[in-house]
Amino acid sequence: MTEILPNIPREFTGLAEWLACVVYILVLPRRWGVAGTVAALAGGLGLLVGVQLFAGTLPQYLWTLGMGLAAACMLAFVGIATTVNARDAGYVTARAFVLAELVASLEWQIHAFYFHPEPGVTALFPTLVLLALYAAAFGVAHVLERRHFDGAAPAVGSRLLAIAIAMAVGTFGLSNLSFVTPNTPFSGEISLEVFYIRTLVDLAGYIALYAQHEQLRKQRADLEVAAMDAILRTQHDQYLAAKRDIELVSRASHDLKHHLAVIRSERDPEQRGKHLDALEESLNEFGAAFDTGNPVLDTVLTSKARYCRSRGINFTAVADGGALGFVDVMDLASICGNALDNAIESVLRLPDPEQRLIRVAVFNQARFVVLKFENYFDGELRYEEGELATRKVGGTHGLGLKSIRQAAEKYGGEATFVGRDNWFTLTVLLPLS
Repeated sequence: MTEILPNIPREFTGLAEWLACVVYILVLPRRWGVAGTVAALAGGLGLLVGVQLFAGTLPQYLWTLGMGLAAACMLAFVGIATTVNARDAGYVTARAFVLAELVASLEWQIHAFYFHPEPGVTALFPTLVLLALYAAAFGVAHVLERRHFDGAAPAVGSRLLAIAIAMAVGTFGLSNLSFVTPNTPFSGEISLEVFYIRTLVDLAGYIALYAQHEQLRKQRADLEVAAMDAILRTQHDQYLAAKRDIELVSRASHDLKHHLAVIRSERDPEQRGKHLDALEESLNEFGAAFDTGNPVLDTVLTSKARYCRSRGINFTAVADGGALGFVDVMDLASICGNALDNAIESVLRLPDPEQRLIRVAVFNQARFVVLKFENYFDGELRYEEGELATRKVGGTHGLGLKSIRQAAEKYGGEATFVGRDNWFTLTVLLPLS
């Protein structure tokens, strides 16, 4: 190199690594409350700055080892301060490492250009510039990453973790290649040129990692939309099938009544009585239907009530469906179908048949239509990342409740749930326009 400029001070690098970790810790589910988190952050600052100062005492050929030790400490810091698993901690650490390299390199490039050498400039002004730039850069990063994570773990697999690590290692290696040897097509010989190359490569690496996670979020959103569409189509298909079945049963009930006279002509009184009892029981089972004033609600309640009767579930419903005329067929079938499917799934797990109870109520209150679904449950509600956890597996995990909430919000309403005194209550409020 034709001009030798000092490299980034170790304490500045440690501070950048700490701030990068803080950016991600603040957008991930944290292990402790405020006091515990503050203590963990203070410990992490001392650890990362201390490791960098120690790495600065190592010989040049152990420089890579020192940076690897710093990355390991960043991983430990993230893992201790958050509740994410090892894969997610590694994925986040790879992003934090590149972010720290980018901000530290950018600040030092500005420092080298404006303040070295600069006679008459005290250390105070460059330090203020460093603090301001770090605050601005990591503040912007926090805003961007909060959009990506927002309190939830990234939940990545081994493949995505390997890609993120490869990107981080490649970015770090290429950005610092000039410090190892200038005799490559990707190295620089002038110090300011080297700093520029390092900053540019770090920026490219961070953009690549950011784009990777953006693509991951898009893929997950597309899968979720497809799964929810499948649920809606299934609910609508069930509604149409149930409607056809009810119409067929109603016609059959009407026809069967005409055969009563024939059965009553049976000469054997005992046989005649048995036929009558069986026929009347059949008519009671299949002829009973809800008449709430809303054909969609009638169909869903009737089909679910018959299913519950066949499974030994006590199902009761008091509903005024006339006020639900403004709700789309698909939305109403989704709300009621998903709510009752969840309730049925829950009570079927109860060993005591006497506890298999489901209650439905639909009524007007003030300027709202209230749909209330209640079922008995034995246990405690579980929450995962602020959402009610279900026992369903596969791509539809938790999507039933989410589709209910989205359908309610479509009409300016809301869906809430509460578990109290062994009763789970799902309440949907829809404002009357």
